Parts: sequence; C-alpha cells; structure tokens
Amino acid sequence: MLIRNARVEGYACPVDLRLMHGAVQEIGVGLDKGLYEAEIDMMGDELRPCPPGMAMPARFRRCTPASRIAPGAQEPFTRWHEGEMRGIIHSRFAT
Repeated sequence: MLIRNARVEGYACPVDLRLMHGAVQEIGVGLDKGLYEAEIDMMGDELRPCPPGMAMPARFRRCTPASRIAPGAQEPFTRWHEGEMRGIIHSRFAT
C-alpha cells in the first residue's frame, strides 16, 4: 500500500510511505505507485506509531509497536488530524 502526503516526525514536509508485508519498506517524496498497489492520501494528517498500551484487534497483538516511523517499522499506525486520532492505518486499510 502507498500512503501519500503523511506528516511523519523527523521529516520537514509531507512524505510518501510504502507499506508492504506489515512494515514500512520505503519513505520518500513522489514514490511511484505499483500497478496493483492500493493508495491512500493522508492530506497532510500526521502518522504516528501506535502507543504501547493501546487496545488492538487480535491480528495486531503480535506486533511490537515502533518507537518512531522509519523503514522497517511494523504496522499498525495511527492517523491524527488537529490533535485528534482519526483511525488506525495498516496494510489492508485502502483495499
């Protein structure tokens, strides 16, 4: 899945992320979309790792939460807009 225009801590401007096999594979600007790859536009919303104590669905409980979003960080992530959490983002979110 390709996540477009996300604000991520440590980057000065919105970036694109490629999320495959449950982890961030690539971070950059203007990443090319694959033929069968799902895409979501975050419209400048902030993407953060899930907090360690957050209640998660059973399929995510095996994942160790990342301290920050970087290549190799495990899903899921949280989407934030103006200080309010909007939802959970994972590799099947946009399909």
